[in-house]
Formats: sequence, C-alpha cells, structure tokens
Amino acid sequence: MGKLSMARMLSLLLTFLLTSQSTTGIAAEAPSYAIGVLAKRGESITLQRWSATADYLTQQIEDARFRIVPLPFEAIEPAIQTQQIDFLLANSGIYIKAEHDFRAFRIATLINKVGDYGVNRFGGVIFTRKDNTALQRLSDLKGTRFGAVNPTSLGGFLMARRELLSHEIDIDKQTTLHFFGTHDAVVDAVIRGEVDAGTVRTDTLEQMYASGLVQLHEIKVLNLQTNQGFPYLISTQLYPEWPLAALPHTAKSLGEKVSIALLKMPQDHPAAVASRIFGWTVPANYEPVHELYRSLNIPPHKRLPPNLIEWTEHHPIATFMTLASVVLIIISLVLLSENNRRLRNTQQRLSQTIGKLKSTESKLKQNLSQLQESENKFTQLAESALDGIIMLDPQGKIEFWNPAAGKIFGYTSEQATNLAIEQWLPSDQPENPILDSIGNGDTPLAGTLLELEAMRKSGDRFPAEAAISSVTLDRGQHVICLIRDITQRKIIEAEREQLALQRTQHHKMTALAQLADGIAHEINTPIQTINNNLNFIEEAHQDSHDLISTYLALTDAIENNSDLSSKLETCNEKREEIDLDYLKDEVTTTIQQCLQGTEQVSRIVRSMRIFTSDSAVHEATDLNKLIRDIVGISRYQWEQIAELETDLDETLPLVTCSPSEMHQALINILMNAVQALEERSKQGAGKITISSRRQERYAELAISDNGDGIPESAQEKIFNPFFTTRDVGEGTGQGLTLSHDIVVRKHHGKLDFSTEAGIGTTFRLQLPLDQADQNINNRLKSRI
Repeated sequence: MGKLSMARMLSLLLTFLLTSQSTTGIAAEAPSYAIGVLAKRGESITLQRWSATADYLTQQIEDARFRIVPLPFEAIEPAIQTQQIDFLLANSGIYIKAEHDFRAFRIATLINKVGDYGVNRFGGVIFTRKDNTALQRLSDLKGTRFGAVNPTSLGGFLMARRELLSHEIDIDKQTTLHFFGTHDAVVDAVIRGEVDAGTVRTDTLEQMYASGLVQLHEIKVLNLQTNQGFPYLISTQLYPEWPLAALPHTAKSLGEKVSIALLKMPQDHPAAVASRIFGWTVPANYEPVHELYRSLNIPPHKRLPPNLIEWTEHHPIATFMTLASVVLIIISLVLLSENNRRLRNTQQRLSQTIGKLKSTESKLKQNLSQLQESENKFTQLAESALDGIIMLDPQGKIEFWNPAAGKIFGYTSEQATNLAIEQWLPSDQPENPILDSIGNGDTPLAGTLLELEAMRKSGDRFPAEAAISSVTLDRGQHVICLIRDITQRKIIEAEREQLALQRTQHHKMTALAQLADGIAHEINTPIQTINNNLNFIEEAHQDSHDLISTYLALTDAIENNSDLSSKLETCNEKREEIDLDYLKDEVTTTIQQCLQGTEQVSRIVRSMRIFTSDSAVHEATDLNKLIRDIVGISRYQWEQIAELETDLDETLPLVTCSPSEMHQALINILMNAVQALEERSKQGAGKITISSRRQERYAELAISDNGDGIPESAQEKIFNPFFTTRDVGEGTGQGLTLSHDIVVRKHHGKLDFSTEAGIGTTFRLQLPLDQADQNINNRLKSRI
C-alpha cells in the first residue's frame, strides 16, 4: 500500500473523532462497529450499495450496531492501524495483505448477482475505444498511455499487470501509467481519450452501461476470454470474489455472528438487492491471489533477489561488515534523531498549515465557481422574466434594471442608472414603500404584493403591482423590487365589475318583476280601504256641512227674532238624517284605518327601496326585521302556494352587512323555495319555514321547504352561473349564484344546503358576528 498523504491522514483523523463523538450517545449495551468498504466507484455509490447490509446486521445481531465507512485505496491501511474499522470488505489482494500484515481473518465471501444466478469470482478487463484501430491485441499496448485504478487495485491493475507480463509486456516500463482512483474514472478517461487503453474489474462496464453512463458499443475488449458460466467481459483469469474479514481486535464471537447472519441473508432481501449481490458464501480459497502476488513479486510475497542471497552465503565477512556498517548508521541516526525531531515537528506543522491553506483555497475556488454559476442563472432568469426586476443600492441608485423593466418604463439599462426614484415612482403618492425601504435595515412590507402608481419615460402614469424585499451585500442593505404593469388587468377588472353590476341589476329587476303582482296586491288592499274611507269622509263632510248650514240658519233666526220653531225642527230633522252620533264614531275609525293603510303602503315602499337600492355600504342590520320585510313584500308569491312560518331568535345580535345585498340574497333563496313548491309532485299544502338563531360566531338564517328536494345530478352545480332545473325561459339560473356571491365573497360568510328526495330542502346562510362590537350592536338593536 502507498503512503497516505498528510491531508488524507488529517481527514481520516477528523472523521474518526466525529464518528467517535457521534457514537458516545449510544447505550453501552449496543456498541457500534464500523465496516470499512473499499470505495472502488466513489463514496456515494459505496454508501448506497452497502448501507442496507449494515442495517441488516444491526437487525440480526442483538446488542450491536453496524455502519459503513467508505475508504479509498490509500486509506485502508491507516484505518486498520488506528482501529477505525472492525471489519474490512475489499478486493482479494488487499485482504491477503491485511491477513499477512495485521492477522485479519476472512469470515465470508460475497456472491455477485448476474441475472438470476450468482458468481463468486471476478477478473480484469483490458479495453480501449472501439474506434482506436491501432490497438487490436495486447502487444499493441507498448508505448501507449495506460489507465488503471490504483497500484494496489486487484481487478483495476494487478490482474492486468500479470496478464500483460505473461505476454512479455512490462506495463511499468513499456507504457505510460495513469492512476485515476476509481473504476468509473478509468472508463471515463478512456472514452474521453485521456489515455489510449485501461483496465477495470469485471462487471464495471456492465454496471455503468446499466446506469446509462457508458455505451458498450463504444468499447473494444482486448484479449477477450470466454469462460463457461461467467457472464461479464473479461481479459484475465478469474480470482475469488471480495471477502469480508474481521480485524484482529474484533471478538471472534462477533465475527462468527456476522458470518452466520450473512450466510442466512435471503437472495431477495433488500440488503442483497441494494448491494446487487446474490448473497454470501463460506470463505473461498484465496491461494490464486497469493500466487498472483508471488508472480508479481509484491508484498506480502516480495522476495529478495536470488543473487543477493547467494552472495551473502559466499561472503560472510563482507556480510558481517555490511551489517556492522548498517548498525553504525542506525546509531548515528539515533543520535541525530533528537535534532531531526524538531525539524519534523516544524515540517509537520508547516504541512498542516499548507494543507489547511490548500483546503481553504479549494473551498474558495468552489464557492467562486458556485457564485459565478448562481450569478449566471440569476442573469438569465432576470433577463427572461416578464416582470420588471430592479435593484437599488442603499442610496436609492439603480444597480440592476432588466429588459422587462425597460419595456415597462421606456428606459434602457444605461439610462436607468441615472434615474431618481421620483422619475419612475411619483413621490406624490400617499405611501411609497420602496422609498421608505431605502437605507433602512427593515423592509416591513417584504413579501407583500402592493399596488401603486408608476410613471413611464413619456410621463404617463399607470397602475403597477410590486413586491419588494431586501438583501444585505458588501455595501449595505439593497432593495429588490419586482414590478408588473397591471393596466390591462385593471381595465379587465373594471369591465368585469361593470358586467357583474349589470348582471346583478338584471336579476334584481327580474326578481322585482316577479314581485310586482304581489306588491300591487299588497298595496291595492290598503289603497282600496283608504279610497272607500275617503269617499265616506267626503259624504260625511257634506252632511256635516249641511247640518252646520242649518245650525247657522237657526242662529240667524235667533238673532233676527224670526220664527224659531220651524228652524229648530229643520235642524233636528237634519241631525236625525245624518245620524250625528254614528258620524262622530265612524269618522274617527275611518281616519285611523286610512292612517294604517298609508303606513302599510309606506312599509312596502321602504322594503322596496331597500330591495332596489344599489348601496353596498355595510351597516349594523337587524336580520329579523329584514326577514319580516321580505315576507311582507313577497306575500302574494307564496300565500296561495304555501303556509309560511317564522321562528326568529329575538336576541339575535345586529350583524354588519349591506341590507340591500342581503335583502337580494334572501329574496332569491325564498323565491327558490316558492318555485320548488310550485313544481312539487306530492299532494297537500306546501310549507316554508324561516328561522334565525346564533351559532357560535355566526348569525344563521335557514329557509326550508317541503318540496321534492334537489336532484342528486344537480346538487354539485346548484351555485353555478346560469344553471337552472326549470324549463327554458322560466328562470335565469343566477339567483342562487348571486346569493352565494353576496354571502361568501362579499360578506365572508357561508351558504350551503341540505336536501332529501321527497322531504324538502333547507338553505343555511351564516354571517360572521364581530365579537368586539357585540355590546354596541345590542345597544343599537334596543334603540331600533
């Protein structure tokens, strides 16, 4: 194994400390064990593949927790030495060295999954690009650039090295070697042409193809082997798959439990699926791997040169003198070690400082790259946005002005940098939140959509919608404004409001026309009474006039000493003729009836005035009185069809609403009940009940009828505009729609219904009560 760099050692030490701290909270009865895994394809892929296996072992083995620690090639030996890991899952070559150097012992061998069967051997594949016609066989590799994973990688270097030696090619001397750290990186380097050829372990190309990272038709395998039952592309002989080894400090009993748990893992277990293996088997025979290391003469089987051994046997004195010289050199080195120790400490501190500086530089470069990318994204977004985006510095000067802002206001971005706020946002507005936010650390209306008046380059003013926010940069608090020209929207809204007003007025006139006969009938009765009474009063007046004239004649006779008897007789006859006592009683009664009739007419007129009013002013309203008025003016519509009862809560508080609009809503619902009774199929008298009561924070009005109910097919559409269950020409289909709009949208209330076939329908209207004004409402109601 190669030496670990100082930066890597520090990184591992920091990881170990953090891992140690994170496990201090685990109860003593559940210690944590680390499984070091060779990260041959990178850390993230390693965690994705093997974390489920750690979870499986945690579930299977009582009082133990397992976690995965991804390790690059150079980090494995230090991790074993410092006991950062308790188990090791790595290639067979790394294992035999750990077995030799650290007394690690294998407890299981993995079985790779290929389709519906498994393989427990692997090899190396030597490949180049399909279009590289210069490389057709292994001998063509001389003088080329050759890519591998790591000098200690078994499938990613050593297997290919042995295979090439068998073809008399010394890969170290006859090629230019490049190591890329992971198998995926080697494949990418070959595809990009950074090297002419490369080697990775078997199944790498197939897995990258399955992930969409490489196309196999772009690859050409050199020295392609055919092995019965082995499904992957291969250029070398096969060797046993990766073993899982327990390290010497790990209890053998724990190793046995782990081995048993892995051997019992089902083929379809999520852990096996995630790691893409067929399962585990008993430890394989790794003698073929030992043989490979012997043939390559590398640790743990590195041999002394044969000629050196023979020389020492034939020259014992020279050998002794050489060894003595070595001892003297060692003694000299020991004497110098104290001086060198300080130098090493200084060098170590310097290396640490340099490492930190390099790390900081790397992070700064990464942050700068991310910042540049973010700035590019923001610029593209801002330039393609349909809304104007404007950024102001702490002094109110424009720092950014996107093309959409230029279209809205008529200024180019160069012209905008010299604009004062008053040139595009008039200062004579009651409120100017953008101006108020400049120079302040606080933007009180941040995130709120505001409507304000803006001004174009031409001087024309237009309505705009704006959202403001603030951001702190190096030079202080900046204000960002997103602005939108809503001129067209305002025109459409005005037209929509006008159409809604016309629709409401049309429906009101339609309802008024429906009520006209009833109102005429209601007014006609008191008018007829008044007319008859006035005729009576006129006749009584004439009789009174005649009687008074007779009395005046009697008075004149008395004054002139004329014959009084005849005059007095005439007066008595006239008095008996007109029945003066009857006249006195009836005139008073007649006048009272006239006054009552005029009051009734006045009441109907007042109700009609409320109904026909266009006022939407909200005021404290007595809903019970409103119900009585509605019942009165609509009497002619319902009295021939149904019996109408009211059940009104006289303690109901006043409700803040528009009397005109609420009058309209209730009339619509009442007329809907009348129409339901007109069309009902069952016999018997119709019945309408109107009630009022308080329901917690709401005043609730209910209008019920005993009609046939609303068909199920119509219930979801009952509040839709122009929807009606009546025949064409017999209804506008807007009454309930307008009522719903008045109650829900304009008064923030609720309007719903319940219906049952053959039983009838009840509409419930709820208006919110203002609890804070409750006492005031009660006092106002007492005065009314």
